[in-house]
Amino acid sequence: MDGNNYFLWDRVGKIVSSFPGVHEKPAYGTPAFYVEKKLFTRLKEDGETLVVYNNDRDEWIASNPDVFFFTDHYKNYPALLIDLKTVSKPDLEALLIISWKIRASKKILQVFEK
Repeated sequence: MDGNNYFLWDRVGKIVSSFPGVHEKPAYGTPAFYVEKKLFTRLKEDGETLVVYNNDRDEWIASNPDVFFFTDHYKNYPALLIDLKTVSKPDLEALLIISWKIRASKKILQVFEK
């Protein structure tokens, strides 16, 4: 990853660092964050695209197709791709929380809700 890509990934890390049960370790050869043992977001190989879990993918894409999209690889998965260069901070935060909540256990969610 070049310096700009480290900056993009650092943005993600600053947001998720306050979520309970989160740790960082690689997934598919790229940096990723897990809640407990479940992957909830990772950087794609291009270093500029983030993968998150999302059950409302079509709505996000409709709201801004230049920022939110998916590829054929993710067609049958509840995944959304995000252009980290252009996504707004509020949208990035919201999507990371959604992805984390989808993958977190009920016990961890209770800690977060308090």
